[in-house]
Amino acid sequence: MERMTREEAVQYLTKQRDLADDCQTASDFKAILLETGEAVGYTPAFRCLVKGLEPEQSIRWKD
Repeated sequence: MERMTREEAVQYLTKQRDLADDCQTASDFKAILLETGEAVGYTPAFRCLVKGLEPEQSIRWKD
């Protein structure tokens, strides 16, 4: 699987955060959190979707 760039990960987190904001049930939110975690990593997903950090702050990029 090809690795995302930092900018792609920020864009993906932003999109997923918008979806999570519109969730009606906890199970919908969990599904988005799971999908996001698998794509960008569970720690950045948690920071963004649960703790409410901005996507740019959620990712601690290592080159």
